[in-house]
Amino acid sequence: MIDHARLRRLDLNLLHSLDSLLRERNVSRAASSVGVSQPVMSAALARLRRHFDDELLVRRGNTYELTSLARQLHPGVIDALRAVDRVIAAKTRFDPSVEHEFTVVCGEVIAAILLPRLCLAMQEAAPASTLRVVEPGQLRGSDIADHLAASVDGVFLPHGWLSGLESIDVLDDQWVFAVAADDPTHRLTVEDLNERPWVVAQVGDNTVARGMQQILSAGIRPRAEVIVSGSMSMPFFLRDSSRVAVMGRRLITDMGDLFGIREVPGPWELDSLRTAFWWHPSRREDPAHQWLRMLLEDMLANDVTSAPSDD
Repeated sequence: MIDHARLRRLDLNLLHSLDSLLRERNVSRAASSVGVSQPVMSAALARLRRHFDDELLVRRGNTYELTSLARQLHPGVIDALRAVDRVIAAKTRFDPSVEHEFTVVCGEVIAAILLPRLCLAMQEAAPASTLRVVEPGQLRGSDIADHLAASVDGVFLPHGWLSGLESIDVLDDQWVFAVAADDPTHRLTVEDLNERPWVVAQVGDNTVARGMQQILSAGIRPRAEVIVSGSMSMPFFLRDSSRVAVMGRRLITDMGDLFGIREVPGPWELDSLRTAFWWHPSRREDPAHQWLRMLLEDMLANDVTSAPSDD
């Protein structure tokens, strides 16, 4: 719930000054970046210090450093300014000839497989638009929902991570076992999974990927020789080695030859993986967001109609 009484105690114009001060870490440069004089920016800093009861900027020799509170504030300030800008710029229709920045949160695999085609479609339909791609980092659950409401157009994540959001399914995949392309193994056994070295991918705060969770649930105790964040670096630790990993089939299909890895059958079939594009319900009627969703849906529909037939 918004605390309107607290908002009335602060001149919201100071958010612009606060963003410049936190970004520049220098009063003179901050003043120059927003087009005001140094005394005006100094006065703004004084008001901000009183409001937050914190120095925000402290001198260390010839430079200024952010206080702990200032470092905590900066991401929220950026989100707030983007949200205000979105409200001010709101229109009843999206004009593809006008500059507009779309921000999506996306992991490296989807970024490699899907987003280049989305970017190409966007540049053909709205050449003045920009696509900003942000790594998920540590965002999970309610944190992602907060960012979607404030400053992000959408996030590409598998089903199971989020709830209470609207979505479009964008990619069906399957977890599979992977080895080096020149590995002589025809099929991995349970003994192989317990004895061979592994490359294991972690997601977020020391959580292994869903496919790996299935391996652990089956009683396998993998000998992790390499632990990486995300999947895109896994092939480099698989090739020219005896290591084994669990990865999405699409990454191997699209880039296995380039990376020097291949899929190999295992003792059982692993789970499927469905990724969706998620957005906050508050974006439903946003003309720019409607345009982005339509562009994505058209691209996915073209993928289906252009797919080779099994006949």
